[in-house]
Amino acid sequence: MSELFARVAASMKPADGTEGDASQSMGSLLPEIETPLAPPAYRVLARKYRPTTFEQLIGQEAMVRTLSNAIEAGRLPHAWMLTGVRGIGKTTTARIIARALNCTGADGKGGPTVHPCGVCDSCRAIADDRHVDGLERDAASRTSVDDIRDIIDGVRYGPVSARYKIYILDEVHMLSKNAFNALLKTLEEPPPHTKFIFATTEIRKVPVTVLGA
Repeated sequence: MSELFARVAASMKPADGTEGDASQSMGSLLPEIETPLAPPAYRVLARKYRPTTFEQLIGQEAMVRTLSNAIEAGRLPHAWMLTGVRGIGKTTTARIIARALNCTGADGKGGPTVHPCGVCDSCRAIADDRHVDGLERDAASRTSVDDIRDIIDGVRYGPVSARYKIYILDEVHMLSKNAFNALLKTLEEPPPHTKFIFATTEIRKVPVTVLGA
């Protein structure tokens, strides 16, 4: 055993015969350990592969054609009502519409388009859910008149940086009766700079007065 230690000690001596630092010599004999890279943040498949253009909406040809014709003709309604079963892509479509209406093109001079560029400030901000003029509300958890009053008060002011101020209300059928009544006046006489996009799985629960506004 002592002979083995002697051989190890001899192998750690510098070539010039000087006594080297044993800890440094021992460290040079150990293999280098690579620092593992941090794993990428996990994203659910629904977000990772969420469509970002009208062309990527699979199975919605009729709706895409209707929306495309309206945008190309410049006949933009003040409100859209998107309905269908859960998971069909209503909220995704609402975000694409918001991008299409506020896209300014790569040169910053474009108008509403069926083909959002995806590179302008508005397109990127809406895609990242951080646009100050693209407001998305969950009507299932914010059903009161006070919640709608916040929208009504904000509608009076024009957009900060976008072409339109867009309100996306998901599960709009969950609003209370009083909340619908409070919103009805704004829907009947909306300001030109505001657009509403409603999404619901229960269209029959939405008051007829709202559907006809």
